[in-house]
Amino acid sequence: MTSIIETRSAATVPNGHDPAVPNFKLCGIPVSAVDMNGLAASVERRLRDGRSVPGTFCVFRDAHGIVRAQSDATLREAHDAAWLVCPDGRPLFWLGRLRGQSAIRQVPGIESVETICRAGIEHGWRHYFLGGGPGVADKLAREMERRVPGLQVAGTITPPFRALTEGEKADMRAEIKASDAHIIWIGLSTPKQELFMHEHAPHLPGTVAMGVGAAFDVNIGSIPRSPRILQRLGLEWLYRLAREPRRLFRRYAEVVPQFLMLVTRDLMRARTTK
Repeated sequence: MTSIIETRSAATVPNGHDPAVPNFKLCGIPVSAVDMNGLAASVERRLRDGRSVPGTFCVFRDAHGIVRAQSDATLREAHDAAWLVCPDGRPLFWLGRLRGQSAIRQVPGIESVETICRAGIEHGWRHYFLGGGPGVADKLAREMERRVPGLQVAGTITPPFRALTEGEKADMRAEIKASDAHIIWIGLSTPKQELFMHEHAPHLPGTVAMGVGAAFDVNIGSIPRSPRILQRLGLEWLYRLAREPRRLFRRYAEVVPQFLMLVTRDLMRARTTK
Protein backbone atom coordinates (compact mmCIF):
# COMPACT_ATOMS: atom_id res chain seq x y z
CA MET A 1 0.00 0.00 0.00
CA THR A 2 1.45 3.34 -1.04
CA SER A 3 0.81 6.24 1.31
CA ILE A 4 2.16 9.73 1.88
CA ILE A 5 2.18 8.83 5.58
CA GLU A 6 4.46 5.82 5.48
CA THR A 7 6.70 4.31 8.16
CA ARG A 8 10.27 3.48 7.13
CA SER A 9 12.96 1.58 8.98
CA ALA A 10 15.84 3.77 10.14
CA ALA A 11 18.31 1.38 8.53
CA THR A 12 16.92 2.14 5.06
CA VAL A 13 16.68 5.93 5.33
CA PRO A 14 19.09 7.64 2.89
CA ASN A 15 20.59 11.10 2.71
CA GLY A 16 21.97 11.66 6.17
CA HIS A 17 19.15 10.85 8.59
CA ASP A 18 20.25 9.55 11.98
CA PRO A 19 20.19 5.75 11.47
CA ALA A 20 19.24 5.26 15.14
CA VAL A 21 15.97 7.22 14.76
CA PRO A 22 13.06 5.83 12.70
CA ASN A 23 10.88 8.17 10.70
CA PHE A 24 7.55 8.20 8.90
CA LYS A 25 6.58 9.94 5.68
CA LEU A 26 4.10 12.80 5.88
CA CYS A 27 3.11 14.14 2.46
CA GLY A 28 6.45 12.93 1.15
CA ILE A 29 8.46 14.54 3.96
CA PRO A 30 10.32 12.33 6.46
CA VAL A 31 9.40 13.18 10.06
CA SER A 32 11.61 11.76 12.82
CA ALA A 33 9.93 9.66 15.53
CA VAL A 34 11.73 11.43 18.34
CA ASP A 35 11.13 13.26 21.62
CA MET A 36 13.16 16.03 23.25
CA ASN A 37 15.51 13.63 25.03
CA GLY A 38 15.92 11.74 21.78
CA LEU A 39 16.86 14.97 20.02
CA ALA A 40 19.63 15.62 22.54
CA ALA A 41 20.87 12.04 22.26
CA SER A 42 20.87 12.19 18.47
CA VAL A 43 22.86 15.42 18.41
CA GLU A 44 25.37 13.93 20.84
CA ARG A 45 25.78 10.85 18.63
CA ARG A 46 26.54 13.00 15.61
CA LEU A 47 29.01 15.23 17.43
CA ARG A 48 30.98 12.22 18.71
CA ASP A 49 32.59 11.96 15.27
CA GLY A 50 34.15 15.39 15.71
CA ARG A 51 35.48 17.33 12.75
CA SER A 52 35.96 14.17 10.69
CA VAL A 53 32.40 14.36 9.29
CA PRO A 54 30.59 17.12 7.36
CA GLY A 55 28.23 19.33 9.27
CA THR A 56 24.55 18.43 9.28
CA PHE A 57 21.33 20.04 10.44
CA CYS A 58 17.99 19.52 12.17
CA VAL A 59 14.68 20.83 10.85
CA PHE A 60 11.77 21.66 13.17
CA ARG A 61 8.71 21.04 11.05
CA ASP A 62 5.09 22.18 11.20
CA ALA A 63 2.12 22.05 8.82
CA HIS A 64 3.22 25.25 7.07
CA GLY A 65 6.58 23.74 6.12
CA ILE A 66 4.96 20.49 4.98
CA VAL A 67 2.65 22.38 2.62
CA ARG A 68 5.47 24.61 1.30
CA ALA A 69 7.56 21.56 0.48
CA GLN A 70 4.87 20.12 -1.80
CA SER A 71 5.63 22.71 -4.49
CA ASP A 72 9.34 23.27 -3.78
CA ALA A 73 11.67 20.47 -4.86
CA THR A 74 14.72 22.15 -3.33
CA LEU A 75 12.98 22.38 0.03
CA ARG A 76 12.06 18.68 -0.18
CA GLU A 77 15.72 17.89 -0.86
CA ALA A 78 16.69 19.83 2.26
CA HIS A 79 14.31 17.74 4.37
CA ASP A 80 15.71 14.54 2.87
CA ALA A 81 19.26 15.64 3.72
CA ALA A 82 18.51 16.61 7.33
CA TRP A 83 19.87 14.64 10.29
CA LEU A 84 16.45 14.94 11.94
CA VAL A 85 13.09 16.43 10.96
CA CYS A 86 11.54 17.08 14.36
CA PRO A 87 7.74 17.26 14.87
CA ASP A 88 7.56 20.90 15.92
CA GLY A 89 3.81 21.11 15.24
CA ARG A 90 1.28 19.20 17.35
CA PRO A 91 -0.49 17.69 14.31
CA LEU A 92 2.77 16.03 13.22
CA PHE A 93 3.02 14.39 16.64
CA TRP A 94 -0.59 13.19 16.41
CA LEU A 95 -0.04 11.73 12.94
CA GLY A 96 3.11 9.99 14.11
CA ARG A 97 1.18 8.33 16.93
CA LEU A 98 -1.47 7.34 14.40
CA ARG A 99 1.27 5.54 12.48
CA GLY A 100 2.27 3.58 15.56
CA GLN A 101 5.32 5.66 16.51
CA SER A 102 4.94 5.33 20.28
CA ALA A 103 8.23 7.16 21.03
CA ILE A 104 7.29 10.33 19.18
CA ARG A 105 6.44 13.53 21.04
CA GLN A 106 6.08 17.14 19.99
CA VAL A 107 9.57 18.70 19.83
CA PRO A 108 9.15 22.49 19.62
CA GLY A 109 12.10 24.44 18.32
CA ILE A 110 11.32 27.09 20.93
CA GLU A 111 12.02 24.64 23.76
CA SER A 112 14.92 22.89 22.06
CA VAL A 113 17.23 25.87 22.46
CA GLU A 114 17.49 25.66 26.23
CA THR A 115 17.31 21.85 26.21
CA ILE A 116 20.28 21.45 23.88
CA CYS A 117 22.23 24.21 25.62
CA ARG A 118 21.82 22.32 28.91
CA ALA A 119 22.59 18.94 27.34
CA GLY A 120 25.86 20.26 25.91
CA ILE A 121 27.37 21.51 29.17
CA GLU A 122 28.91 18.15 30.10
CA HIS A 123 30.27 17.73 26.57
CA GLY A 124 31.70 21.24 26.25
CA TRP A 125 29.58 22.13 23.22
CA ARG A 126 30.11 25.61 21.89
CA HIS A 127 27.07 27.46 20.53
CA TYR A 128 26.88 29.93 17.65
CA PHE A 129 23.75 32.06 17.17
CA LEU A 130 22.93 33.20 13.61
CA GLY A 131 19.85 35.12 12.54
CA GLY A 132 17.04 37.27 13.87
CA GLY A 133 16.78 41.02 13.55
CA PRO A 134 19.54 43.44 14.58
CA GLY A 135 20.87 42.50 18.00
CA VAL A 136 18.54 39.51 18.47
CA ALA A 137 21.25 36.84 18.21
CA ASP A 138 23.33 38.66 20.84
CA LYS A 139 20.32 38.91 23.16
CA LEU A 140 19.55 35.22 22.77
CA ALA A 141 23.15 34.28 23.52
CA ARG A 142 23.07 36.37 26.70
CA GLU A 143 19.69 34.92 27.70
CA MET A 144 20.94 31.36 27.30
CA GLU A 145 24.07 32.20 29.30
CA ARG A 146 21.77 33.44 32.07
CA ARG A 147 19.59 30.33 32.02
CA VAL A 148 22.41 27.82 31.57
CA PRO A 149 25.45 28.65 33.73
CA GLY A 150 28.68 27.58 32.09
CA LEU A 151 27.29 27.81 28.54
CA GLN A 152 30.00 28.38 25.97
CA VAL A 153 29.02 30.94 23.33
CA ALA A 154 31.23 30.69 20.25
CA GLY A 155 29.82 33.74 18.50
CA THR A 156 26.81 35.53 17.03
CA ILE A 157 25.97 37.06 13.68
CA THR A 158 23.00 38.78 12.06
CA PRO A 159 23.25 38.23 8.30
CA PRO A 160 21.83 40.87 5.95
CA PHE A 161 18.22 40.52 4.84
CA ARG A 162 19.19 39.60 1.27
CA ALA A 163 21.05 36.90 -0.59
CA LEU A 164 24.71 36.68 0.43
CA THR A 165 27.43 37.12 -2.15
CA GLU A 166 29.87 34.27 -2.68
CA GLY A 167 32.50 36.27 -0.84
CA GLU A 168 30.17 36.85 2.11
CA LYS A 169 29.34 33.14 2.24
CA ALA A 170 33.03 32.23 2.35
CA ASP A 171 33.71 34.79 5.09
CA MET A 172 30.76 33.56 7.16
CA ARG A 173 31.86 29.94 6.94
CA ALA A 174 35.42 30.88 7.83
CA GLU A 175 34.22 32.82 10.87
CA ILE A 176 32.09 29.93 12.12
CA LYS A 177 34.92 27.44 11.61
CA ALA A 178 37.34 29.69 13.48
CA SER A 179 34.88 29.94 16.39
CA ASP A 180 35.16 26.15 16.99
CA ALA A 181 31.36 25.96 17.28
CA HIS A 182 29.51 22.66 17.63
CA ILE A 183 25.87 23.83 17.56
CA ILE A 184 24.77 26.56 15.16
CA TRP A 185 21.38 28.07 16.00
CA ILE A 186 19.64 29.44 12.91
CA GLY A 187 16.87 32.00 13.39
CA LEU A 188 15.51 32.61 9.91
CA SER A 189 12.07 31.98 8.43
CA THR A 190 10.78 28.97 6.49
CA PRO A 191 11.90 28.03 3.89
CA LYS A 192 14.92 30.34 4.07
CA GLN A 193 16.51 28.65 7.07
CA GLU A 194 16.12 25.10 5.72
CA LEU A 195 17.69 26.09 2.39
CA PHE A 196 20.40 28.02 4.24
CA MET A 197 21.32 25.00 6.37
CA HIS A 198 21.22 22.63 3.41
CA GLU A 199 23.66 24.87 1.54
CA HIS A 200 26.09 25.69 4.32
CA ALA A 201 26.07 22.83 6.85
CA PRO A 202 28.18 20.42 4.76
CA HIS A 203 30.97 23.03 4.67
CA LEU A 204 31.16 23.26 8.47
CA PRO A 205 32.65 19.94 9.69
CA GLY A 206 31.69 18.66 13.10
CA THR A 207 28.68 20.93 13.54
CA VAL A 208 24.93 20.50 13.83
CA ALA A 209 22.78 23.44 12.72
CA MET A 210 19.35 23.84 14.30
CA GLY A 211 16.71 25.76 12.32
CA VAL A 212 14.47 27.21 15.04
CA GLY A 213 13.08 30.36 13.39
CA ALA A 214 10.96 32.48 15.72
CA ALA A 215 12.46 30.71 18.76
CA PHE A 216 15.02 33.52 18.80
CA ASP A 217 12.36 36.17 19.46
CA VAL A 218 10.24 34.00 21.75
CA ASN A 219 13.16 33.08 24.00
CA ILE A 220 14.20 36.70 24.51
CA GLY A 221 10.60 37.74 25.19
CA SER A 222 10.04 39.85 22.07
CA ILE A 223 7.18 37.59 20.97
CA PRO A 224 4.98 35.82 23.55
CA ARG A 225 4.23 32.15 23.15
CA SER A 226 0.63 30.95 23.10
CA PRO A 227 -1.03 29.70 26.31
CA ARG A 228 -0.24 26.08 27.10
CA ILE A 229 -3.83 24.94 26.55
CA LEU A 230 -3.65 26.12 22.93
CA GLN A 231 -0.30 24.37 22.52
CA ARG A 232 -1.83 21.09 23.71
CA LEU A 233 -4.80 21.52 21.36
CA GLY A 234 -2.54 22.18 18.39
CA LEU A 235 -3.82 25.75 18.08
CA GLU A 236 -0.64 27.79 18.49
CA TRP A 237 -1.16 28.98 14.92
CA LEU A 238 -4.53 30.46 15.90
CA TYR A 239 -2.91 32.47 18.70
CA ARG A 240 -0.26 33.80 16.31
CA LEU A 241 -2.96 34.68 13.79
CA ALA A 242 -4.90 36.62 16.43
CA ARG A 243 -1.78 38.63 17.29
CA GLU A 244 -0.66 39.29 13.70
CA PRO A 245 -3.75 38.99 11.46
CA ARG A 246 -2.48 41.21 8.64
CA ARG A 247 0.76 39.30 8.24
CA LEU A 248 -0.51 35.77 8.83
CA PHE A 249 -4.12 35.64 7.62
CA ARG A 250 -3.29 34.79 4.02
CA ARG A 251 -0.72 32.18 5.06
CA TYR A 252 -3.04 30.28 7.36
CA ALA A 253 -6.03 30.68 5.06
CA GLU A 254 -4.01 28.71 2.51
CA VAL A 255 -1.98 26.36 4.71
CA VAL A 256 -4.65 24.96 7.04
CA PRO A 257 -7.11 23.73 4.37
CA GLN A 258 -4.26 22.48 2.14
CA PHE A 259 -2.73 20.50 4.97
CA LEU A 260 -6.08 18.97 5.92
CA MET A 261 -6.79 18.14 2.28
CA LEU A 262 -3.41 16.42 1.82
CA VAL A 263 -3.80 14.24 4.89
CA THR A 264 -7.48 13.46 4.24
CA ARG A 265 -6.82 12.53 0.63
CA ASP A 266 -4.07 10.18 1.68
CA LEU A 267 -6.26 8.45 4.24
CA MET A 268 -9.01 8.00 1.66
CA ARG A 269 -6.58 6.52 -0.84
CA ALA A 270 -5.26 4.16 1.81
CA ARG A 271 -8.77 2.86 2.51
CA THR A 272 -9.53 2.21 -1.16
CA THR A 273 -6.33 0.20 -1.64
CA LYS A 274 -6.90 -2.17 1.29
